[in-house]
Amino acid sequence: MVRQESDNVTDRLRADVRSFLASRPDLGNPDLAAHSTLADHTVRSFVNGNIPGGHSVVSELRRVLDLAQAGDILQPGARNGAAVVVNDTTPERVRRVRKAGNFYQTQTVRRVAEVMDFCSEQCAIGVITADFGVGKSEAVAAWRKANAGKTDSLVLEFDQFSSRNIIDFICLLGAFFGVDRAGGSANGGKLFRDLCERLRKSPCLLIFDQAERVSLRILDLIRQIWDHTRDAGVGVVLLSAPVLLTRMTESRIADLGALTSRVGIWAPLAGVQRGEMAAIVKQEGFTDIEESAFDLWWKATGGSMRRLMRALDLLKAKHAGKRITEKTIAGVAGHLWGMVLSEGAA
Repeated sequence: MVRQESDNVTDRLRADVRSFLASRPDLGNPDLAAHSTLADHTVRSFVNGNIPGGHSVVSELRRVLDLAQAGDILQPGARNGAAVVVNDTTPERVRRVRKAGNFYQTQTVRRVAEVMDFCSEQCAIGVITADFGVGKSEAVAAWRKANAGKTDSLVLEFDQFSSRNIIDFICLLGAFFGVDRAGGSANGGKLFRDLCERLRKSPCLLIFDQAERVSLRILDLIRQIWDHTRDAGVGVVLLSAPVLLTRMTESRIADLGALTSRVGIWAPLAGVQRGEMAAIVKQEGFTDIEESAFDLWWKATGGSMRRLMRALDLLKAKHAGKRITEKTIAGVAGHLWGMVLSEGAA
């Protein structure tokens, strides 16, 4: 391949493509190739680092990527049957974050609400993924409170038993709808059919929390429940750590493929954004903060609203009215999370 580009250029392009595809689980390398003059295997091989970056490959792939990022091609939901994708990483200027009691209405909360609305209105399957502590469950609770009396919904949080034992799961879910669990594992099929019948009579939005721990058999059973009840008005939302997104979009296992193909909306979320965190910290009364200290704090928080609020509680109790320095943040990180942060590490 002639006229190879520098490693800086090719590595940056590969990183940009991977980042874009990570934010759009409904797309893959073949979708980019379809809008270019390049073959599928050429795009895949370049992105995987198996071939060097020739000028023609780099320029063509960059052109297609720029068009996709601008929304000129490959728009979410534009193709027949394509899934919608939302995220919370869109840069936006934040002056103040709306607060209700002790609950902040961050961009993450709004994105979760969008998924919930979509799945309840379209009777669709939605997948919301984010790291622990970002606030998925709290956002769902806020949505349910706001929609009480308008949209029927049910939350089932998986545990070590219901996430692995298919009979325990179907009995637990069925109990919410008055399904008799007599017979146990011998009557698993009957429990399934009775549950679907009850759901068809009383459709609602089924919300499954901590879905990252769920076995393949149970994930496929959730898909089958939806297949049998969606036309009656049943929607499904899966809340999970990011590992489920990887399993669903990269796995070749047939059970996951069947579920993945039915997902109507994806929401890979990153959590509280830097601008939001700055606004929240200010609203909580902390205005005298070294810039380097805030950078270190932001790094330690990692998008977690839980970490941010715990840090604020500790600072209010121990450091109110004092200037916040890198040493302060390093102390907070060590005390709350066992993290060792060096001053100047931000």
